[in-house]
Amino acid sequence: MCGIFGIASTKSTRNKLYQGLMKLEYRGYDSSGISGSDISSKLTTIKATGPIKNLRTKLTSLTRITTGIAHTRWATHGEAILKNTHPHLSENISIVHNGIIENYIELKSLLKKKRYSFKSDTDSEVISHLIHMNYKKTKNMESSIISTTKILKGSYAIGCMNTNYPNTIFAACKGSPLIIGKGVNENFIASDITPILSDTKHYIPLDDNEFAKITPSKVSIFNANKKIIIKKVKTSKMNSEQSSLSGHKHFMHKEIYEQKPILKEMTSRYVGTNKILPNIFGPGTDKILENIDHIHFVACGTSYHASLVAKDWIEEYTTITCTAEVASEYKYKKINVLPKTLFVSISQSGETADTISSLKKALKLKYSNTLAICNVAESTLTRLSKLVFLMNAGPEISVASTKAFTSQLFTLLLLTIVISRKFGNIENRMVKDIYKISEIIDSLYKLETDIKKISTKFKNKEHTIFLGKGTSYPIALEAALKLKEISYIHASAYHSGELKHGPLALVDKKMPVVCFLPDNHLARLVLSNLAEVEARQGQTFIFTNKKIPKKNNKVEIIKMPDCPDLIAPILYIIPAQLLSYHVALRKKTDVDKPRNLAKSVTVE
Repeated sequence: MCGIFGIASTKSTRNKLYQGLMKLEYRGYDSSGISGSDISSKLTTIKATGPIKNLRTKLTSLTRITTGIAHTRWATHGEAILKNTHPHLSENISIVHNGIIENYIELKSLLKKKRYSFKSDTDSEVISHLIHMNYKKTKNMESSIISTTKILKGSYAIGCMNTNYPNTIFAACKGSPLIIGKGVNENFIASDITPILSDTKHYIPLDDNEFAKITPSKVSIFNANKKIIIKKVKTSKMNSEQSSLSGHKHFMHKEIYEQKPILKEMTSRYVGTNKILPNIFGPGTDKILENIDHIHFVACGTSYHASLVAKDWIEEYTTITCTAEVASEYKYKKINVLPKTLFVSISQSGETADTISSLKKALKLKYSNTLAICNVAESTLTRLSKLVFLMNAGPEISVASTKAFTSQLFTLLLLTIVISRKFGNIENRMVKDIYKISEIIDSLYKLETDIKKISTKFKNKEHTIFLGKGTSYPIALEAALKLKEISYIHASAYHSGELKHGPLALVDKKMPVVCFLPDNHLARLVLSNLAEVEARQGQTFIFTNKKIPKKNNKVEIIKMPDCPDLIAPILYIIPAQLLSYHVALRKKTDVDKPRNLAKSVTVE
């Protein structure tokens, strides 16, 4: 969940460490810190609570540092206060850590008996003291880190400095991502590729139970037996411009508007004149998918909502049975795997801890195959899964997912079409529907002015209900998630038919009720449910392409363009994203960095 960055160099790194840390702020922004040493090996550490920009005034203390490690925190153990901020020190040793140390209480007790004192409430501080304790015994950092990790239970990515090793960073990881960046006369460690792109595109991902020693001129990777591991250097296709605002006020707004070109590009890459191009999920996958009878989708949050849409699509057009599970539940349940079952994991970052754990569990079960749908090529999920589909939507910086969600839906629609081939001749019609997406999105962006006006009616509300039926129900779930994430308004989503089974008790003249109502065979039933809301004087906001007479000023109709029912989920979420965005602006919240959240959830 937290962000780690480090540079081993012989030149000043103060500004680079700060700028790199800023690019990792989406991973956590409760507090941040930097430890660095100069050529005399003097160690200097600065820390600040709140956003990373609060470090700026303290940077003058780091003027001479050439090698340093930096950290931005999403608080787990211990409040977001200065004493819990990384880096954590033990005399001449400084560490940064991402992950969870499950046995830290036992380790803390052990270290206290060894007369180590603790200045924080974190689980991470035990790592610095353990390394120090082991170093006193061995006088060798490689041995000290290996010995330390052998007694750690949980997940970790660790960056470490020892002033007895000038211009050197040591690293270790297990269950939490860490990459090594290969530069010119300087080398890097980072939680992901973004902070190193302005200096290099060459990187090496560390795998579980691997260690590294990084100096300005050399990178050595070794295992727990100190055996050197030769790993291939990879080249990232990302560029630093992809993480700029490009004239937008917020990344969320930019990413909402990036959905059209992304979906258009995905269409041109994967969709032919009247059919999906062959084997888009990898070599030989058309044949693999033809032999699937069951699918298990596993994901978290927004990605889970995408899987619910996919379940409805696939079961509508095939006889395949699908289940969609929240990853944090899947990994602790007994799973009955029927023959010819495909396991599909979905994650924007590819570093979602619960989803990775679920995939690791799935790899030990009798699935026919595993498919990962992901946006980041340089991720743990893509390295573990047998089959991989990369969405290539570009970096999603805002914590609230937008373009990743529609890219996931588009990918899952492609999967639906490929799987449905043996169940009837409908591919040509589905492809025609796909080609309408780009044109319709333009008309959705034109709704922003009206949505901005509507947002004023949510500013002083504390609760909102979202309704949907069929594939619109997962869209209601996603819309509710977006609203609560960035505006802090409590929002719940329900199947419209479930309203009368309890939630209707919440409806009064102060309660906004938002409904997604495509003009399909379910519309009549949804209108009947909405009548129950109107009878209780609820404020109703209806996104629909159906002609509905406006009965009173309690009903607000947002006129949606006509669209085929198949692609409605992809299109109906976009105005909902804009609604959440403008409500958040009205409430003056931090749109891109909502409180208590972070982008990449790398802890369980």
